[in-house]
Amino acid sequence: MAAIATLQIEKRQIEIASKLYLYGSEATDDIGIAVIEEINRMYNEPEAFVNLSGDQVMVVFNITYKIISTGEAMLRAAVNLNFRNNYIRIENENHITRSFMGYGLGDNVGHWLTTDNLGTSTTAAHEFGHSLGLDHPAVLDFRGSATPPPIMAPRGSLVDPHFQWNPQAIPGEFGGTMNPKYRKVTKDEVLLILNDLSFENDTNIRLGQISNTLFDKTGSPTRWLS
Repeated sequence: MAAIATLQIEKRQIEIASKLYLYGSEATDDIGIAVIEEINRMYNEPEAFVNLSGDQVMVVFNITYKIISTGEAMLRAAVNLNFRNNYIRIENENHITRSFMGYGLGDNVGHWLTTDNLGTSTTAAHEFGHSLGLDHPAVLDFRGSATPPPIMAPRGSLVDPHFQWNPQAIPGEFGGTMNPKYRKVTKDEVLLILNDLSFENDTNIRLGQISNTLFDKTGSPTRWLS
């Protein structure tokens, strides 16, 4: 998901802003509201600060949405050059049976499933992380950390029993992996989004990439939507 990071000196903050254009047969305001609430709440919750020339500057997220038709999505994406704009198709299934983002980390397109309980399961926040360039952690065993698993932990990760689907299950076996509802955005993950960026010469920095490649109902890339 592409975004714009803006240094707001008077507010002593960096705002990361993007807009999700939701299209597809399951794109509704109820879904949009739930998704935006989850993303904004989870990414602002850590209250992460970065050090800029000796000053502590807070990172804030301002993510919005709009429901559009598939035809409007095609017209908008065909001419889009704005890194704030992202195009997410919402359906109840696709050919890989899971929500996903587009082509490489940071892409501004995706195909999300209502069967992933968007807005209540942390799936939207997880996919949002991919869209801003965050990958899955290299180590997927979080047992003994005494904290909730990070937002970028994928399904199947090993966690302490109280973060499993079934606390009584044997780790790694059925029910013995992470229940994604327990994931939390960490300060380190927020800071990683801004890693190696410099605001010395510009107060607006583009994050991610804009392929503007849309998807059909099944999750296949296409120029012509159905």
